[in-house]
Amino acid sequence: MNARRVVVPRRPAAVQRAPVPLGLDGPDSDAEVRALMGRQARHALVTVAAVAAVLVALPLLTAEGDWLLVTLAVQPLWVVLAVFQLRRAERAEREP
Repeated sequence: MNARRVVVPRRPAAVQRAPVPLGLDGPDSDAEVRALMGRQARHALVTVAAVAAVLVALPLLTAEGDWLLVTLAVQPLWVVLAVFQLRRAERAEREP
């Protein structure tokens, strides 16, 4: 019996995508990237400081052992801080 055998690659070929222009092709692009990274680093440090302040204050606020209140109050705070950090980082990317 002479059967025809079809060989199929295990992985599909990579899809070629058109390059996306970032708008940072000019002579000042290196300085703009450094300035953006600096702004985002400052925003991140502010967020880290807020998280550290909450973590340091937790034992002081819960000396009586009310961990249910801490658990329910802190989780929404993490979400608020994450959204705040994300919006500030995106705003820094949009601003010139």
